[in-house]
Amino acid sequence: MALDAQWSAVARGYRNALILAAVFGVGAVAIGFAAGRPAVGLFVCMGLAMGGYNARKLWNDTQALNAEVPNPKTAVMKTSLARLGGITVFAFLIAALWRTNGWGIFVGLVLFQIAMMSLLVRPLRRVVFP
Repeated sequence: MALDAQWSAVARGYRNALILAAVFGVGAVAIGFAAGRPAVGLFVCMGLAMGGYNARKLWNDTQALNAEVPNPKTAVMKTSLARLGGITVFAFLIAALWRTNGWGIFVGLVLFQIAMMSLLVRPLRRVVFP
């Protein structure tokens, strides 16, 4: 299989993860309203959005890799650590400020990561280990 087709499968998996995250978000809001705690559903949606933002920034950083940079892995690692640190600090602030409902942001982050990894493991394996 050509490398472009393999990357196309990765992009399709990423797009499907975003669609699945939107479905999870609608479900979280519905469950939150049904349970009498609508804010939890909104915080789950916020976590899903933050997971989507992180994945998009990672995709952009990967696409922008430059062969002339002495050690491109280090550059990607630094930007990823800074981005993940910011997301983590923001999530902890939300959880601390809204103690009873704020934990939903972590549920959203975890849900997005599970959805993304379950949809991308096979296509990425084909790209990395052809």
